[in-house]
Amino acid sequence: MAVWVAASDETSGGNKFSKYHYAGWLAPERDWYDFFAPAWKERVLDGPPKIPYLHMTEMRSRAWREKHGITALQVDDRLDLAADLIRQMYSLYPLNITIDGSVFAPLYKKFKVLSKSGHGAKDFQPDFLAFVSYAYAVLLGVSKKFPEAEKVDFLVENNSEITKHIHELYETLPESLTGVGHPELVPLMGEFNPAGKDRVPLQAADYLCWHLRRADAQTLDLRDTARWNTIASRKGFSWEMPKKVLIDLAKAFRKREKENAKADRVRKLRQNNARPNKSAARGIKSRIGARKGGKSQAEG
Repeated sequence: MAVWVAASDETSGGNKFSKYHYAGWLAPERDWYDFFAPAWKERVLDGPPKIPYLHMTEMRSRAWREKHGITALQVDDRLDLAADLIRQMYSLYPLNITIDGSVFAPLYKKFKVLSKSGHGAKDFQPDFLAFVSYAYAVLLGVSKKFPEAEKVDFLVENNSEITKHIHELYETLPESLTGVGHPELVPLMGEFNPAGKDRVPLQAADYLCWHLRRADAQTLDLRDTARWNTIASRKGFSWEMPKKVLIDLAKAFRKREKENAKADRVRKLRQNNARPNKSAARGIKSRIGARKGGKSQAEG
């Protein structure tokens, strides 16, 4: 079976009003695991010194470097090797969805997401909207660019409760795809796989997200810029959600919220109105039927 894997991560500027990016790499499963992952392990992780994984924020931490016995210069060398390896892997296709937090935050601050699994309500995060948009872009892109693909698996970093909600959103995606006129994409949906930092595709996604956000904020230093230029030359898909889309969707949410509240009031009203006793009602109905029958016989 021709399987593609979309490995993704998310990043933001550290507050709810900053730009939010949901991004990752798409590639055939065999390219990930037969070629890219072994080369990444050999060149980027095994050293010496050996490190357990590449995670940009931690590799920039002195405490993490000292724990794993690697210097700042050695980290820079590993990051250069990572950029070069991504450049050489021609089948890696980047995707990025951007949401402006300064628009999103005030519009969606009152909305909640209810969990089917009993984990309660969660504030509506940009993660949820961005992932659904990302998954749609992946499936649509695969169907057009890689017609030989039979399914796409989604590999995401396991981020506690948020990941559980995203998984539930993924399970509702077939209905959404059908609703927007793309039922042909539903058979492409593969597994939703939460995983840890030890998975190489997720390390590559973290690498992309870290450089992407800082390139957008124009905070990359010279060496980081060189790495970004190496990987940014790859053709892919990047889309910033328009303000109008965010506003229209929030209006739709509010409309649905009012409809649900109205339906809930009607339901409670029906519960609070006493209903006739069923046995008494049956008796009354029986007596009425008897009278009707008697009258009919008399007239006959």
